[in-house]
Amino acid sequence: MIRQSLTSWKTITEQLLRILHVMEEDKRDIVIEQIDTLLNEREALQTSIHAPFTEGEQLFGQALLPLEEELDSQLKLFRKAIRSNISEQQKKKVSMNAYMDPYSQVFRDGTFYDKKK
Repeated sequence: MIRQSLTSWKTITEQLLRILHVMEEDKRDIVIEQIDTLLNEREALQTSIHAPFTEGEQLFGQALLPLEEELDSQLKLFRKAIRSNISEQQKKKVSMNAYMDPYSQVFRDGTFYDKKK
């Protein structure tokens, strides 16, 4: 007999993997909220999962390990994509500001430059 908390853990992990595999760019905020909710549920379940484990539960846990590794790698990829998008947006903002005001970065050292030739 496998505990309900372990089966719930597996179900939530599978839901997380499905969400991460089918993620769409335009619905990223919704996906982040769903991931956060599911990770909080997993965290709440973690307190109810403790030793001693039966032999069936140990086998079930061994079957969960590949899922956990895949989830970890998918979450890292998701976080990396978000970070790269943020850095791209920051670069665009800086370049847009430089385009709008090209003389904002010119250092003024007190010298006078005559514009007449």
